[in-house]
Amino acid sequence: MEKEPKSSYTFIPPAIFTSFLSAFYLMYKIFPGPEFIFLCLFVYASYTKSDNRFLRTFTPFILSFLSYEALNRLIDCVPRYIHVQEPIAADLQIFNAVPTVVLQQCFRMPILDYIGAFFYSLHFIAPTIFAFILWKYKPENYQKYALAFTTCTYTALITFLIYPAAPPWYGIGATRILFQVDGKLGVPMYRALYDYIEINPFAAFPSLHSAFPWLIALFAFKTWKKKALPVLVFPVMVWFSAIYLGEHYVIDVIGGIAYATLAYIIACNKGKIVRGKITLGGNAIDSIMDSLGKVGLPVLQRNVQIYMLMVQRVLC
Repeated sequence: MEKEPKSSYTFIPPAIFTSFLSAFYLMYKIFPGPEFIFLCLFVYASYTKSDNRFLRTFTPFILSFLSYEALNRLIDCVPRYIHVQEPIAADLQIFNAVPTVVLQQCFRMPILDYIGAFFYSLHFIAPTIFAFILWKYKPENYQKYALAFTTCTYTALITFLIYPAAPPWYGIGATRILFQVDGKLGVPMYRALYDYIEINPFAAFPSLHSAFPWLIALFAFKTWKKKALPVLVFPVMVWFSAIYLGEHYVIDVIGGIAYATLAYIIACNKGKIVRGKITLGGNAIDSIMDSLGKVGLPVLQRNVQIYMLMVQRVLC
């Protein structure tokens, strides 16, 4: 395993590179995505002489992120029935009102616009930086986090394909505050981002903006226990921002939390799930053999073990 330089100035060269790259992005009005973070982290890993391990173990995480984004744009091109009324009905069933409308009409103020835009903008950045922290300090949990992240994104991707849902700004005409923040900043950052990346507008349920922060919080608790309590501020603020900005209904947020929790359980219990599958396979073999005997198929007693071995290889 490569040793990192122990100098207190380890972060200075990578920080200088990141500053120049950030200036370039700002100059040409490019919104930083996962590839920006990956490049900056790779420079740091190269400087600390851990670039080989970084490329070998961290590249799959970035590729899963980028491939998800690419496939999500392709899904948007598939003709589908868009579900507009269902999420509205779900929020009304829970609250007797649509929380997005209540927040925008009763509590909207400029400071909340900026806070919401800030937290909502961490969608690409936070999961990647957290992955790097785990990769560097807790590699055993990094592998589980990467698996959970991939599971969450791709199960959501399948949902976007079979159940495209409209966000509040489309379904109820809620104000899309992000675009108004552009006007206040004098730079069309968010509009340019949506136009350039061609984000799928009907990938509202489940909300991955809500799923990723909760996944980060779950693994932070797993890694640092009670010391990770302050991390809870992050998912709570993102959930609020997603609803307040008119990008998601509450039911979308709940869906994101559910998907992230399920992905976490799968990643942390992968071994048990695999063993459970094998046990299930054995039960299925017994059921198949019993069924064959009942219907009178010519399964000779002396060949039962051979049949069971063949079926087991197929199932397991």
